[in-house]
Amino acid sequence: MNTNDHIDSQEWTAQERAMRDARAGLPSTDPLAMRYRKVADALRAPVADQLPADFAASVARLAEANACAPEPALVQSARAGMLERTLLRATLAVLGLGSAVVVAMWGPTWIAPIASFLRLDSAGAVNWALALAACVGTTWLTDQLRRRKEQPARAA
Repeated sequence: MNTNDHIDSQEWTAQERAMRDARAGLPSTDPLAMRYRKVADALRAPVADQLPADFAASVARLAEANACAPEPALVQSARAGMLERTLLRATLAVLGLGSAVVVAMWGPTWIAPIASFLRLDSAGAVNWALALAACVGTTWLTDQLRRRKEQPARAA
Protein backbone atom coordinates (compact mmCIF):
# COMPACT_ATOMS: atom_id res chain seq x y z
CA MET A 1 0.00 0.00 0.00
CA ASN A 2 1.33 3.41 -0.95
CA THR A 3 1.39 5.70 2.06
CA ASN A 4 2.70 8.73 0.15
CA ASP A 5 -0.47 10.55 -0.92
CA HIS A 6 1.36 13.69 -2.06
CA ILE A 7 0.68 14.45 -5.72
CA ASP A 8 2.69 17.09 -7.50
CA SER A 9 0.04 19.42 -8.90
CA GLN A 10 2.33 20.73 -11.68
CA GLU A 11 3.02 17.21 -12.92
CA TRP A 12 -0.66 16.33 -12.75
CA THR A 13 -1.66 19.47 -14.66
CA ALA A 14 0.98 18.82 -17.31
CA GLN A 15 -0.25 15.25 -17.80
CA GLU A 16 -3.86 16.38 -18.12
CA ARG A 17 -2.92 19.19 -20.53
CA ALA A 18 -0.93 16.78 -22.68
CA MET A 19 -3.90 14.38 -22.83
CA ARG A 20 -6.30 17.23 -23.73
CA ASP A 21 -3.99 18.55 -26.41
CA ALA A 22 -3.53 15.05 -27.86
CA ARG A 23 -7.31 14.52 -28.05
CA ALA A 24 -7.84 17.89 -29.67
CA GLY A 25 -4.88 17.53 -32.00
CA LEU A 26 -3.29 20.73 -30.75
CA PRO A 27 0.48 21.17 -30.33
CA SER A 28 1.74 21.45 -26.77
CA THR A 29 3.63 24.63 -25.85
CA ASP A 30 4.53 23.78 -22.26
CA PRO A 31 7.89 21.90 -22.07
CA LEU A 32 6.63 19.73 -19.20
CA ALA A 33 3.45 18.89 -21.10
CA MET A 34 5.50 18.07 -24.23
CA ARG A 35 7.19 15.20 -22.35
CA TYR A 36 3.83 13.74 -21.41
CA ARG A 37 2.49 14.37 -24.93
CA LYS A 38 4.76 11.58 -26.21
CA VAL A 39 3.18 9.20 -23.72
CA ALA A 40 -0.34 10.41 -24.54
CA ASP A 41 0.27 9.97 -28.29
CA ALA A 42 1.64 6.48 -27.73
CA LEU A 43 -1.39 5.51 -25.66
CA ARG A 44 -3.81 6.86 -28.29
CA ALA A 45 -2.15 5.02 -31.19
CA PRO A 46 -3.69 1.63 -32.00
CA VAL A 47 -1.56 -1.42 -31.39
CA ALA A 48 -0.37 -2.99 -34.61
CA ASP A 49 -1.52 -6.56 -35.25
CA GLN A 50 1.40 -8.87 -34.78
CA LEU A 51 -0.36 -12.02 -35.94
CA PRO A 52 -0.39 -12.95 -39.63
CA ALA A 53 -3.69 -12.91 -41.48
CA ASP A 54 -3.82 -16.72 -41.79
CA PHE A 55 -2.85 -17.42 -38.18
CA ALA A 56 -6.00 -19.36 -37.25
CA ALA A 57 -5.83 -21.51 -40.38
CA SER A 58 -2.16 -22.34 -39.86
CA VAL A 59 -2.77 -23.30 -36.22
CA ALA A 60 -5.65 -25.55 -37.31
CA ARG A 61 -3.42 -27.24 -39.91
CA LEU A 62 -0.73 -27.85 -37.27
CA ALA A 63 -3.28 -29.26 -34.84
CA GLU A 64 -4.61 -31.68 -37.48
CA ALA A 65 -1.11 -32.79 -38.43
CA ASN A 66 -0.17 -33.39 -34.79
CA ALA A 67 -3.39 -35.26 -34.08
CA CYS A 68 -2.80 -37.70 -36.96
CA ALA A 69 0.91 -38.42 -36.53
CA PRO A 70 2.51 -39.45 -33.23
CA GLU A 71 5.06 -37.03 -31.93
CA PRO A 72 8.66 -38.36 -32.10
CA ALA A 73 9.24 -37.52 -28.43
CA LEU A 74 6.21 -39.63 -27.43
CA VAL A 75 7.43 -42.57 -29.50
CA GLN A 76 10.87 -42.25 -27.96
CA SER A 77 9.47 -42.09 -24.42
CA ALA A 78 7.31 -45.17 -25.13
CA ARG A 79 10.42 -47.05 -26.25
CA ALA A 80 12.27 -45.91 -23.15
CA GLY A 81 9.35 -47.14 -21.03
CA MET A 82 9.50 -50.56 -22.69
CA LEU A 83 13.26 -50.72 -22.05
CA GLU A 84 12.78 -49.80 -18.40
CA ARG A 85 10.09 -52.46 -17.95
CA THR A 86 12.32 -55.08 -19.57
CA LEU A 87 15.29 -54.13 -17.39
CA LEU A 88 13.09 -54.14 -14.27
CA ARG A 89 11.80 -57.63 -15.06
CA ALA A 90 15.33 -58.90 -15.69
CA THR A 91 16.57 -57.38 -12.42
CA LEU A 92 13.69 -58.93 -10.47
CA ALA A 93 14.37 -62.32 -12.06
CA VAL A 94 18.07 -62.17 -11.12
CA LEU A 95 17.18 -61.04 -7.58
CA GLY A 96 14.65 -63.88 -7.20
CA LEU A 97 17.09 -66.46 -8.51
CA GLY A 98 19.85 -65.19 -6.22
CA SER A 99 17.50 -65.30 -3.22
CA ALA A 100 16.49 -68.86 -4.04
CA VAL A 101 20.15 -69.94 -4.24
CA VAL A 102 20.99 -68.29 -0.90
CA VAL A 103 17.98 -69.88 0.82
CA ALA A 104 18.82 -73.29 -0.68
CA MET A 105 22.43 -73.11 0.48
CA TRP A 106 22.09 -71.56 3.95
CA GLY A 107 18.38 -71.90 4.70
CA PRO A 108 18.58 -75.00 6.92
CA THR A 109 20.99 -73.26 9.27
CA TRP A 110 18.65 -70.26 9.57
CA ILE A 111 15.37 -72.07 10.12
CA ALA A 112 15.98 -73.15 13.74
CA PRO A 113 17.11 -69.72 15.08
CA ILE A 114 14.34 -67.90 13.22
CA ALA A 115 11.66 -70.32 14.43
CA SER A 116 12.81 -70.00 18.04
CA PHE A 117 12.98 -66.18 17.77
CA LEU A 118 9.50 -65.88 16.25
CA ARG A 119 8.11 -68.62 18.52
CA LEU A 120 6.47 -70.45 15.68
CA ASP A 121 4.81 -73.13 17.83
CA SER A 122 1.07 -73.63 17.42
CA ALA A 123 0.02 -70.59 19.51
CA GLY A 124 2.71 -68.36 17.98
CA ALA A 125 1.73 -69.36 14.46
CA VAL A 126 -1.88 -68.39 15.15
CA ASN A 127 -0.76 -65.01 16.49
CA TRP A 128 1.37 -64.36 13.40
CA ALA A 129 -1.48 -65.44 11.11
CA LEU A 130 -3.85 -63.06 12.92
CA ALA A 131 -1.34 -60.21 12.64
CA LEU A 132 -0.93 -60.89 8.91
CA ALA A 133 -4.72 -60.98 8.45
CA ALA A 134 -5.07 -57.69 10.33
CA CYS A 135 -2.43 -56.01 8.11
CA VAL A 136 -4.03 -57.30 4.90
CA GLY A 137 -7.52 -56.29 6.09
CA THR A 138 -6.39 -52.80 7.09
CA THR A 139 -4.67 -52.30 3.74
CA TRP A 140 -7.75 -53.46 1.85
CA LEU A 141 -10.06 -51.26 3.94
CA THR A 142 -7.97 -48.10 3.51
CA ASP A 143 -7.80 -48.74 -0.25
CA GLN A 144 -11.59 -49.07 -0.41
CA LEU A 145 -12.05 -45.84 1.56
CA ARG A 146 -9.60 -44.01 -0.71
CA ARG A 147 -11.42 -45.20 -3.83
CA ARG A 148 -14.80 -44.19 -2.42
CA LYS A 149 -13.46 -40.73 -1.54
CA GLU A 150 -11.98 -40.23 -5.05
CA GLN A 151 -15.09 -41.46 -6.88
CA PRO A 152 -17.33 -38.36 -6.33
CA ALA A 153 -14.44 -36.04 -7.23
CA ARG A 154 -14.14 -37.65 -10.67
CA ALA A 155 -17.87 -37.35 -11.34
CA ALA A 156 -17.88 -33.60 -10.55
